[in-house]
Amino acid sequence: MRALSAALPWLPALVACAALAAACDLDLNRMTDQARFSTYEECESCPGGTVMQPPPAGTIPRHHVIAPAEVTRGAGPGGWVRDIPIDVDRALVERGHGRFDIFCAACHGRLGNGLSQVAENMVLRLPPSLVDPPYPAYPAGRIYGAIANGYGLMRSYAAELPVADRWAVVAYVRALQLSQRAALSDLPADLREEAGPWLR
Repeated sequence: MRALSAALPWLPALVACAALAAACDLDLNRMTDQARFSTYEECESCPGGTVMQPPPAGTIPRHHVIAPAEVTRGAGPGGWVRDIPIDVDRALVERGHGRFDIFCAACHGRLGNGLSQVAENMVLRLPPSLVDPPYPAYPAGRIYGAIANGYGLMRSYAAELPVADRWAVVAYVRALQLSQRAALSDLPADLREEAGPWLR
């Protein structure tokens, strides 16, 4: 009863608001049906006669990485960079592992050896094994460039992989190359001892 009596002073105001809302002709579709332009549509009042305009001079996209060309393009004045120009740690390699499995493994195989179901069905040109020569000798920037720009039948993955992720994939490819071509003598003593029985 107390709750009801507490609400009673507001009851006339609520009734008045409801009556006012019913009396008003609310056009809730006006935002859905408002006049607007579609992408690439002609526009007489726009420069060049089209809605699509180049960005203002001197501006860059918000996601644009400001860094030397060796980082953003994988190449500098002397050509492809030999080594990965950002800090490489376990987290970067693991990130590269995930990105490689999503974007690269379908064609190049989970081990980077060019063996995959997709590769078996490519008749024009097989995806190469990234762990066999000459690819281990390629500069890191050349692998980065293939990811960023595409190469042969491979399209560019620049839209899906930002700069740091491209280098992460390069780092993982380097890890694949090392892991599949390492000699037993290259391993630390404890790992050599552990691997020995499996190699007999």
